[in-house]
This record gives sequence, structure tokens and C-alpha cells, in this order.
Amino acid sequence: MTRLRLAADVGGTNTRLGLARDGVLLADTVQSFRNEAFSGFTAVLDQYLQKAASGGVAEVAIAIAGPVTGATARLTNRDWHFDAAALSRHLDGAPVHLLNDLAALGQACPHLGAECLDTVIAPADDAGGDGQRLVAGIGTGFNLSPVLHAGGRVQCLNVEYGHVSLPLDVAEHLRSRIGDAAAEFRTVEHLFSGRGYAAVRAQFADDDAGTQAFQGFYAELLSLLARNLVLAFLPAQGIYFAGAVARSLLASPARQVFAEAFRQPFALDTGIEAPVYVILDDAAALKGCAAVTVNR
Repeated sequence: MTRLRLAADVGGTNTRLGLARDGVLLADTVQSFRNEAFSGFTAVLDQYLQKAASGGVAEVAIAIAGPVTGATARLTNRDWHFDAAALSRHLDGAPVHLLNDLAALGQACPHLGAECLDTVIAPADDAGGDGQRLVAGIGTGFNLSPVLHAGGRVQCLNVEYGHVSLPLDVAEHLRSRIGDAAAEFRTVEHLFSGRGYAAVRAQFADDDAGTQAFQGFYAELLSLLARNLVLAFLPAQGIYFAGAVARSLLASPARQVFAEAFRQPFALDTGIEAPVYVILDDAAALKGCAAVTVNR
């Protein structure tokens, strides 16, 4: 009998749970829970398993919206802590693997079909298979997950790119439009996050014309950042944007502004290019948890 895996995607507001076999998420097992109704993750876990898998599971993979340090983790926006060893004991010895939510999306990327993605910049040819990808999460905060898919195995690197200083070309373009107010945006996350999005929006008129002008300008900023990321990480298999800010902006008319700016040739005459996608699948992190290799 194939081993049954529990996949979990734990955010600050909601927790999604599902079961997987042979690396594939079983879609009809996915359920979502409001975190505020529970004292902690184990309470959510127990309620789900009582009905979905009363016989237990063989292994567990949990994506967490917060820092993961080895076998421990914590949520950024809720006082929930995770200890893989304690969770394993709670589950009768089932091995537990903790990973950051962006790393889970990175694990999912090679397995996401066209129906799960919005293609902003199409690949020049078939960009599937092995190679380098990059997940960029722009929501409450900002971070990246560099992804290497080689020999049938997906590996994701840990980075803290949101705290990197804002690239010079992005900072100069921002200052050209909002002047001295640009000084408050010191890091990538200061600008590319929910609070950064709102702060830049406040520099434009509060009407439809102001909204359109702001979205176009912010799309230019995002394209500059994305071009820096292409050079830094060479994600020939694609940049995958995730998060509410990225999804909203690239679904607006500003999408065309982003695309035109992103397609401009690089100074390096090397033919560097990368397709760009937006992850639309709310179960993508669960699919990554289903696919990731768990140490038993």
C-alpha cells in the first residue's frame, strides 16, 4: 500500500491541509481552516485527521509562512511555533519536514500546469524540464526562493532577499517620480510589499487617473527589479510571482507596462531571457509539500 502523506500550508490567517500519495496531492482531500478558531497547529491537525485520515499518516510536510530553522519554525504573523520532533511524537513517529512557504512553491513549480499559471511573458521555446527557476513572493512582505530542478530532484535555496538594499536603478526611478519621499524605501521589502505598495499609492491622486498612473509606475519599478533578478539568478525556466500584490498588479492594465519594460534587451550581449508567470493555484504550496522529498 502506498504511503499517505499529510501536506499542510500554514499562513497567518488560514491553514490548508490535504493528503498526498506518490508525490501527488489528492484534490478532494483539501480543506481550509481559519487559524483564529484554534489554539495552535496541532489542534487544526487533529480535527482534520479525525475525519480525513483517522488511521494516521506515514509522513508530513508543512509549509510555514515564516522563518524555518532546521527542525523548528514560527509563523511571522501569529504566535504559532513548530517543532518537527514534537509533531512527530504527536503523530506516532511519522517523520515531519518543515519548509518555508516560498520553498514549498518552489517545490511545486515544475509540477504546475498551464491551468495553474497566468503567463505574463511566454517562453521563447519549451521552457519545461530541468533548470533554474525563481519564485518571488510579494504580499505582506517580500522574499525569493531560487529553485534548481535537476535529475528529477528539486532543490530550493534559503535567502532573505527582502532585506537587501534596493537596487540603484529602482531607487533612482522611484526618486525621479516621488522625490525625497523615496528615501523611506531602503530595502527591497520596503518597496515591494503590501505596505510599500500602499505607501507609493499615497503619492498619487486619489482618483481613477491616479490609480492608472500609479499602477503603471509601480509596474515599471517591478520590471526593473525583475530584470535585476534575472541577472542575479538566471532563472531560464521562469520567474514565478506569488502573493496578493504581484497577482493584483499583473492582472491590471499595468501588466502590459511591465511586459514591455521587462522585454528590453540587457546590456550584456548574452541572449539572457526568462519567461514570467503568476501562480494562480491556491493549492500550489500543498502540491509542493506533496512533491518534496522527506527525510525518513
